[in-house]
Amino acid sequence: MKVEVTRTAKRIVKMRVEDGILKVVAFYFLSERRLRKIISENLDWINSHNHGGKSPVKEQVAPPEKEPSTNFIEERPRSVHHESRVLDDIIIGNKTVILGDVVNVQPSATSKSYLDGDVLYISNKYSGSRETRLKGIRIFLKKMASMYVSDEIANFGSGVSLCPAKIEFRDNDDFWVKCSLAGQRVLCFDYRIVQLPQKLRRYVIAHAFAHFSHPLHDDDFWNFLSDTLPHYKEYAKELEQYRILKEI
Repeated sequence: MKVEVTRTAKRIVKMRVEDGILKVVAFYFLSERRLRKIISENLDWINSHNHGGKSPVKEQVAPPEKEPSTNFIEERPRSVHHESRVLDDIIIGNKTVILGDVVNVQPSATSKSYLDGDVLYISNKYSGSRETRLKGIRIFLKKMASMYVSDEIANFGSGVSLCPAKIEFRDNDDFWVKCSLAGQRVLCFDYRIVQLPQKLRRYVIAHAFAHFSHPLHDDDFWNFLSDTLPHYKEYAKELEQYRILKEI
């Protein structure tokens, strides 16, 4: 049976049989040897669902492995599409992305986190393990989004003569912005929007404002986007390259 593996920053292993293909989503740092062992342990389940169509999803927590060295990752999954030292460092919290640029992450000498040039200094209480480093980065990104992106939203609103009643920055899971209350002009952005390049932040903001007047993705909605961002289709495709950031 053909096996397709997609890597994720989440500590999980998910399997589904679809049209004779075993599709696996596995934790980025889970070795291929361990992954093959997990698949072999589930062969009975896999074979029982190899009958065409889509099977249910089987999910489990990825077994723990030795955390990669913060200086060099010795064992790296060979099937990862974004295989690079930079992505490795982002996933373990040695680097992060801010305003589209990759910056280094280092412990601060104080209890405060701040950005200085191409270095994000995070509070020394978060400078220990991978989990605490990533927690410190998330806290900083949320604060920066609230301060920095809020101004961009206000400027965009002035340009199209629209004003949101309320702006929030949260963890939106799969969505960069949730517009369920757009009719009331309430917008909820994913705080990681602050990690995107300027043109992609503007695309997400424009998408949100389009829903003020056009709840559905109909012709009027896309015409609004086209008028404000003529290259919005290009930006939508490019935005997919940053999806990995939402899993870290």
